[in-house]
Amino acid sequence: MNALVRFLPRQRAVAALITGVLLALGVALYAALPDQMAIHWNAAGEPDNVVAKPIAVLAMPAVVVFMSVLFEASSIDIGERIVGSLAMLMLLVVQVIVFGANLGYDVSIVPITLGLAGGMVAVSVWVQRR
Repeated sequence: MNALVRFLPRQRAVAALITGVLLALGVALYAALPDQMAIHWNAAGEPDNVVAKPIAVLAMPAVVVFMSVLFEASSIDIGERIVGSLAMLMLLVVQVIVFGANLGYDVSIVPITLGLAGGMVAVSVWVQRR
């Protein structure tokens, strides 16, 4: 755990690692993914937004890079860098869930995303109070 705590403030390195993992996953799974991919689900867990496969595969890495640039452009403290790194890790988990759902796995989208969001809020509050 201590190594993770030391790594998370290195937000640029976290962003590079997550972007690389996202791109590698996208390349590895590309042929198996459908041409139109669900990227959003409603509260009942039903897909309500689809996009073309290249967009679904490349959008999340682009969001992580954009977040990293925003964090670098602003003067933020160590707690905010940790929260930003955790948010990027959450985006990695979300992308894995999206890939899994589009590959036909039975993924409980709503409880997982609610848990992730709640966990992110809890960790953010904890980090900011430290």
